[in-house]
Formats: sequence, structure tokens, C-alpha cells
Amino acid sequence: MSGESQKVLFIGGYGRSGSTLLDRVLGQVPGFVSVGELRHVFQEGYLENRRCGCGEPFLECEFWRAVTIRAFGARRDQELRQLAARKRRIDRWWLIPQLGWGLGTRRQRHAVERYREVLRSLYVAIAAESGAEVLIDSSKDVSHGYALRGLGHPIEPYVLHLVRDSRAVAYSWQRRKFNPGNGGEMDRYSLLRTSTEWSLINALTGLHRPTGARYANLRYADFAAEPAAAVEEVLRFLGEEGRANPVSAGHTVQLGAEHTAAGNPNRFRRGEVRIRPDDEWQREMPAGSRALVGALTFPVAASLER
Repeated sequence: MSGESQKVLFIGGYGRSGSTLLDRVLGQVPGFVSVGELRHVFQEGYLENRRCGCGEPFLECEFWRAVTIRAFGARRDQELRQLAARKRRIDRWWLIPQLGWGLGTRRQRHAVERYREVLRSLYVAIAAESGAEVLIDSSKDVSHGYALRGLGHPIEPYVLHLVRDSRAVAYSWQRRKFNPGNGGEMDRYSLLRTSTEWSLINALTGLHRPTGARYANLRYADFAAEPAAAVEEVLRFLGEEGRANPVSAGHTVQLGAEHTAAGNPNRFRRGEVRIRPDDEWQREMPAGSRALVGALTFPVAASLER
């Protein structure tokens, strides 16, 4: 890869916005590879040994074992813990000024660059092991997106801002959901917390557009209604027109076993999946809750429509 650039599509936005499904659908495009929420690979993969999307425990997955050797060599557990600690110190939304614009002290800038070296090595190793021309990282977290933008050669980052209706997101965060990755139940958020975080994270993710990133936004509702057209739109954004579209005329897609490091429990689903609009929240969410979330998130939602 010495003279070539490596495209990385970062899917940004807030949790429960449909990024896992979009990630996996795009991962079926020839020459693309889905790695899930790579931001969590150190904690959930190396330290907690949760299940890879292929079904194997992370540390026993042949793909990730090969990637680890390529990226970091024969690292010991303690060294991997140090990498995880470095990530926790740097990958924080309140450090976006340092991650995005190089602000801060010399020591802080040095710490950011050391973390970026780790990420760069990881992406390059994934590309080499998979043979993919486009990597899909659905981490969403805004700080990770800014860290990715500063990686430099050979990484060529693209930011796809996925936006789902805040009311649908709030409804999803209040439902009970089992996580096969760790065998427990996923967190549940209040309407106020979801509304606040949805607004903050989408506003910060939207800042990629005026700050020079390769940026595009996609409404989840548009993807769910016309998935094949949405995939074509993403391919044009990436300059990868002409690749086979995995979505059929009947809005179905065949999902295989991907080596996703982390993400929504749906990353374990395989076989034919029909993509359809999500309207359960419109039927089941109390009118008062819909009105509250809609009012709290209106300023940011309106700005994203411009």
C-alpha cells in the first residue's frame, strides 16, 4: 500500500440510528469490508474478549488475530491494556479541539499523534488482511471521527452522517434489548438524556461539513424506504460508482458473517434481510413523549435539514 491511499468510510451520528444495518449492507459491496464500531475494539475486543460478528470470541477470531500481528506485532496483554488506556484518554468529545484542530499543549498534541499512530496501523492492517479497497467503520462517536480525519497518508477518510428521527431513536433507547456480544442487556436511556445527546452529537458531527471534510449526510428514513438508491448515493460519494449493489429490487439483502469488532446485536444476524421503514415508534410511543422529544431536538433537527 506504500503509494496508494486507503479509503475509510466513517459512519457518524448517534446510537440507535441504524448504522449497524447500513454498515453491514455496504459491507456486501464487492471490495468493501465492514468492521463495525472499531472505536470499541480495544475495550470490547482485546480486554473483554466479546464475540466478533463472525461468532467467535474476539481473541480466537483468525481474522483479528492476523490483523493484530500485522498492526502491533506479538503484543502482550499489558501492552494491549496500555493501548486501551491511551484510547480512553484521547478519544473524548471534549477533546475535539485537540483532535480536530491541533489545539492544546505540546504534550497533548503528542498524545493525540501517538493514538493516531495506533489507529493508522490498525486500519492499514485491516486493509491488508481483508484485501478491501474501502473499509467501513460505524463507530459513530464524534471524537473518533475527528481522530480519523487527522490520520494522514495512506488513510483517506470520508464522513457519512447518518441521521434518524430523534423520536424513533428515543423510543429505541427505552426498549429492552439483549446483547449477544456480552450476554447482558443493553443500557436504556431516558427521553431527556436521549434528546440532549442526540442534539449534541449530531450538531458536532455536522461540523465536519464546514471544516473541510469529505462529508455527506443520509437520513435513515430515506435508506429504509429506498435502500438500493441510498447505497448508490453512498457509492457516488465515495467515487466507487459501478460496483455491484447488494440490495435487490425487493429491498432485500443477503448478509453474511462479517468480522465486526463491536456494534448493535443485529451484527450477528445472517441470511436474507428485508429493509423496510420503521414505524413502530409512531404506533407505540405515547404522543406526549413524541412531542417532548420533538420539541427538545427541533433546533438541531432543523439545522440538519438545511
